[in-house]
Amino acid sequence: MTRADAIKVGVGATALAAAAVIWLWPRGAYDPPGSYFYDLSEKKLYAAPRNAFAPEDGIGGESGDGVEAIVFKCPQCPADRLETMYLRTHTPEYKRRHEEARRAGTAVEGLTREWESEHTLISRVDPIAWHKASSDEAIKIGSSRGGRCPEHGLALKPCRPS
Repeated sequence: MTRADAIKVGVGATALAAAAVIWLWPRGAYDPPGSYFYDLSEKKLYAAPRNAFAPEDGIGGESGDGVEAIVFKCPQCPADRLETMYLRTHTPEYKRRHEEARRAGTAVEGLTREWESEHTLISRVDPIAWHKASSDEAIKIGSSRGGRCPEHGLALKPCRPS
């Protein structure tokens, strides 16, 4: 191996080691953003922790009426101008199985896309009418998300609480 080749190998190994150190360096207590939820009785959007699973208690009113909200916003509008496109929750059976798996530290047993679609419910914000995720109506609701900001004409982007 020539001296030039040895230098190239050394530089490459050093760069690779530096990349590995940066990648593996502890990042501290990073808490990824949670999700938006919507309290059905209060008719309010709120930020829920990352591990929240609908339905949850919500922020007031009836217990168990906090459902996941799929929220979009215009990149140029103020941060508080949010558009709730649709709501998502789960059947009591799905919630029970999810909670059991969480307590056991395992995955939900027997979970297939078909089963999940049958036990996940979708609704518009107004009027509230729940549909199985596999239904034509739920697919129509889910595909209607997005759109454009009426003020700026920009495509709305999905967002999470920061």
